[in-house]
Amino acid sequence: TWWQRIHRILTPQRKSYAWIAGGGLWLAWLVSVLLGPGNLDLAGQVVGTDYIQFYAAGLTLSQGQNERLFDLEYQNQLEQSIGGAALSGHHAFITPPFLAWLFVPFAQLPYGWSFAAWSMLGLLGLWFSIRWLAQPHPKVAFWWGLSWFPVFAAISFGQNSLLSLVIFSLSYYLWRRDRKLAAGLVFSLVLYKPQLALGLGLLWLLQWRQDWKALLGLALGGSALAGLSFWATPTASLAYIDFARKVLPIMITLDGFPLWHAHALRTFFYLLLPGQITLSEILALILTAAAIFFFIRTWRHLRQEPALVFAAAICLTVLITPHIMIYDWVLLLAPAVLLWQERPGLRRLWTGIFAVLWIVAFISGPLTFGMLRILPAAIQVSVPAYILMLFSAYHALNRSPAE
Repeated sequence: TWWQRIHRILTPQRKSYAWIAGGGLWLAWLVSVLLGPGNLDLAGQVVGTDYIQFYAAGLTLSQGQNERLFDLEYQNQLEQSIGGAALSGHHAFITPPFLAWLFVPFAQLPYGWSFAAWSMLGLLGLWFSIRWLAQPHPKVAFWWGLSWFPVFAAISFGQNSLLSLVIFSLSYYLWRRDRKLAAGLVFSLVLYKPQLALGLGLLWLLQWRQDWKALLGLALGGSALAGLSFWATPTASLAYIDFARKVLPIMITLDGFPLWHAHALRTFFYLLLPGQITLSEILALILTAAAIFFFIRTWRHLRQEPALVFAAAICLTVLITPHIMIYDWVLLLAPAVLLWQERPGLRRLWTGIFAVLWIVAFISGPLTFGMLRILPAAIQVSVPAYILMLFSAYHALNRSPAE
């Protein structure tokens, strides 16, 4: 089989290439950040890239300008004051207002120190996520995680993806210990990106008789977050609803959106069939329905193995979410850990899958960017590669007995 051939190819020496590539990436980035002028790196980009939007949002709330949280012109001026006159572009804050409160304490620090604190918190979250998933060798999994491009992207872009991983992992920890109401309450925090709740929400609905407390916790937590948002930032909350209704559904079609950096079914077909928006949406919906069908079949077969169905729910989320960037792939660390633990007899397959996804996560975005420079269309190879890897895992899990 293909994974047995990959397993034979992946000698210890060749596996070390991943450490070299990952280490080189981190080193080059750190040099660029430390030697750059002011809050910019050597490439002229603001340090942390997307982090400036979160910092500006926290600064907006700390200055009592709640009603201007989604005022794009004001936010752009604020970001210019942070990044300097050389800052190009605008990084819009597009998440619900309650997330902005998380960054109020970070906004009390100078920008560089704030980004450093946020990055260290993300790395700490990665460590605890692996521990909560009951990984018996957290150090090994942690260092391998650092070599994976999505983790690097989450830190270097100043994104909140590692926060999402923390929420999923802690929810799993509580859920497995039958503290399901608490699991649902914790998981409600992921609603700052509502699309990330698709897979686990579907899982809990499928087994609602045993997980109704988790669903209740999710509903209560979501209601509390909405209530707090409207109580503390009523104008911003209304502005977000209007923004979410008018802009978010079409955001990936707007000029300047980095489609090459996205790894969803919708964006795959947008890149492959430029200008064919309706056809792209139809094809994405067909594959989404097929993915849900296979997930339900997997759940029926593995419903007595909660770790595996939880892993499958995250894999489904990453596949069918309408908006997912490369840094959001850090969520796949959770199913990687769970599959490695729960099916040790399939570790040759897992090694092959991990190797393929490690490579495509590293090269897919730059390849797509290069294709778009010379061609009208492009193929985001990470998406079909991910589907093929899921298909291999699906067949293996449905054939193999519990261990």
